[in-house]
Formats: sequence, C-alpha cells, structure tokens
Amino acid sequence: MKNAFILIYILLGTCAIKGQNQLDDQGRKTGPWKVEYPNGKTLYQGTFHEGRPVGLMTRYYNTGAVRAKMVFDRDRDRSHAKLYYKGGKIAAEGVYTGQDKDSVWTYYSEYDGSVRMREGFSNGKIHGKSLRYYPGGEVSEELNWEMNSKEGPWMQYFEDGAIRLKSSYRNNLLNGAYDVYFADKIIMISGSYADGKSEGLWSYHTDRGELLYTLEYKDGKPLDQDKYNQLMQDTLLKYDTIKTPEPFQLF
Repeated sequence: MKNAFILIYILLGTCAIKGQNQLDDQGRKTGPWKVEYPNGKTLYQGTFHEGRPVGLMTRYYNTGAVRAKMVFDRDRDRSHAKLYYKGGKIAAEGVYTGQDKDSVWTYYSEYDGSVRMREGFSNGKIHGKSLRYYPGGEVSEELNWEMNSKEGPWMQYFEDGAIRLKSSYRNNLLNGAYDVYFADKIIMISGSYADGKSEGLWSYHTDRGELLYTLEYKDGKPLDQDKYNQLMQDTLLKYDTIKTPEPFQLF
C-alpha cells in the first residue's frame, strides 16, 4: 500500500511538472491538455479554462495527421474551425457555436483545393442559401434552406452560367414547375411537381428542341407505364456529390 501511494505521488508530481491534464477544485479541465489514442498518437491538445477550451486546439487522426484546428473565444462558446483531409489538404472551414455549426461554412475539393460548396447554418441546422461550385469557381447550384428544410427556388447552372435546371421547394418537397435544359438553353424536360410527386403533363425534347414524347403523371405515377420505361432508359445528366468531413466531438 505504501508503495502504491509513493507511485501515485510520483505520477502526480510528474503531471504537475509538465503542467498538463489538470483539473481545478471543481473537477473541470484547466490549463494545457493532451489526450491520446490507444496507439499512443495524440487525439487532441489544447488549453482549457473552467472546463472550456480557449485559444488554439488541434485534433488529429489516429495516424498522426492533423484533423482540425480550432480557435476558441475565451468569453463566448464559439470557435473558428479548419478541418483537414487525411492527406493534409483543407476540407472545410467555418464557425462552431458549442458543438453546432453556425454562420457560413466553406468546403474544399480534396483533389485540387478549389471551393466546392458554401452553406449557412443556424444552431446546427442548414439555413440560408447553399451554393455549389465548379472547379473554376463558377456557381453550379443554388438552393435555399430554412432550418434544415429546403424552401424556395432551386437552380443548377452550366459552367458558362446558362440554366441547367430550374425548380422550387416548399416544405422540403419539390413543388411547381420543373425544367431541365441542354447546354445551349434548349429545353430537355418540362413538367411539374406537387408535394414531391410528379403531376400533370411532362414533355421530353431532343437537343434540337423537337418534342420526343409526353407523359402524364397522377400522384407521382405515370399513366402510361410503357412510355415511362422508355424514359428510364435515357441517360440524364449527373452531378458531382460533394463529400463533407465526418462530424466529430470537439472535445
């Protein structure tokens, strides 16, 4: 027992000398802290005051690569964060309020470092205009959000700025006209949605503007299944998916 107390005394003395991983008299983290993965690599290191991080905190992948750098306000529960891909390139940057994303966040391509998306947040929910970009910086998509719900116009563009898709959302569902265009502004598909379901007459055109066929929908179902099957064989333009960094606990 005596030897155990001596060992504890030595360990505590070592921590005190290093001045890290300390608790105040209320059991809250205080001063410099460094926490490790089971493999001995650093999980995070930073400074705490009354249990809250202040100043710079750096988080790491279990490989040792930097995962995030966050600068915390001393007087507000707010931090500016830069998140990184495992290869070291910046993945995203924005503001946290507590554990929630806030204000405008910017996301970057892992391949060329270009800005690929910007979106607003409020209390951890997507809020405001969301913009996606081509590698050259041109806007590829605009979409408005209200507290995680898609609301209002939805637009997609070609790199030259010409409209690629035009529609709108209400209560997080497609509603109203839905138009898709070829690159030379000729209409490809024209139809409409009602509460997320295809409704009414839809028309499909060639790249010369000639009408291919029409298809009638009711409550999201085609009235002519054969025509619908033919449509499904057509190849529609696809859009890149933006990969956002995985969420993690800040501290």
